[in-house]
Amino acid sequence: MLNGSVTGAIDYFNRQRTGLPNTDNTVILPNEVGFNLPKANVGSDAQMGGDFNLAYNTKIDNLAISVGGNWGFSRKKDLQLNSNPQFGNSLDYYRNSTINRWDAISWGYEVIGQFQTQQQINSYKVNNDGKGNMTQLPGDFIYKDQNGDGVINQLDQRPIGYGSNNSQPMQNFGFNFTLASNGFDFRADFSGGTGYSIVRGWEMAVPYQNGGNLNADFAKNSWHRVDPYDVNSAWIAGKYPALTFNNGNGNNYNGANATPSFWITQVKYFRARTIELGYTLPKSIINKMKIQKLRVYINTYNLFSFDNMKKYGIETEITDNNGLQYPQNRVVNFGVNLAF
Repeated sequence: MLNGSVTGAIDYFNRQRTGLPNTDNTVILPNEVGFNLPKANVGSDAQMGGDFNLAYNTKIDNLAISVGGNWGFSRKKDLQLNSNPQFGNSLDYYRNSTINRWDAISWGYEVIGQFQTQQQINSYKVNNDGKGNMTQLPGDFIYKDQNGDGVINQLDQRPIGYGSNNSQPMQNFGFNFTLASNGFDFRADFSGGTGYSIVRGWEMAVPYQNGGNLNADFAKNSWHRVDPYDVNSAWIAGKYPALTFNNGNGNNYNGANATPSFWITQVKYFRARTIELGYTLPKSIINKMKIQKLRVYINTYNLFSFDNMKKYGIETEITDNNGLQYPQNRVVNFGVNLAF
């Protein structure tokens, strides 16, 4: 296209696999037998997606320009797990079946607000904590009663995000460009991703986790009383629930054994992978020194990124959700390329 200045490609794929080993429920053995039947080749799945890339190359006077970009998408779907799936009821099927469903889905409770006063808690008709709201304080999360039965439990879990923590981005994209003129060259490479989640946990969600220190954001932005020594003093509103000590199983962090949507973030990032500036000395200078080529350069890796996890202190491309894993290094290099 345009005399070869523009090049690109579009690809689509749909890879389906059959005969995957899984449980064969054609014959169901009672527990009293004491063993399970061997797995059989009864499962199947599909990986679907595509990618697109485009590049443009041109020259304006002494300036050579090259620009390119790419985008890719890929997601897995389970087609069949076994020969005779067993589910106790329609809810069991809805919650636990992955048959003919997209992979990488996070389930949990939808947070629809926070209690503002003790009076609101006392008059709230939904059993939000499974204990008649006896443990609730102003600032605690309010969960949506999805089935309207007046109590929050596993029946109220719904999809709240893409696969979390160990999941790979479903969408990846990149951008690069190169400029060269009169011995100078500049090149940059960027990449990004989205379509996956990070669930903040441990030190990033639970105050004083394992008896450790307190996240500074919790200390500054949690609900608290005007006078912490007076249980009758007024509450001051904050972003996070009131601080409790090492209470990882509390209703605000692991309500009814599931993740509240407050702690999950759909990740988006765009990172500068490599940026380099170089200069190649003219041959009229280096030939006198019996050198065929002399290039000096400075480059950097991971110089900056734009993402929605920086405010939590979590690196977007790691699997830890506690904020303790060391982030990627920012590297700057100076160098010389010599050829005799």
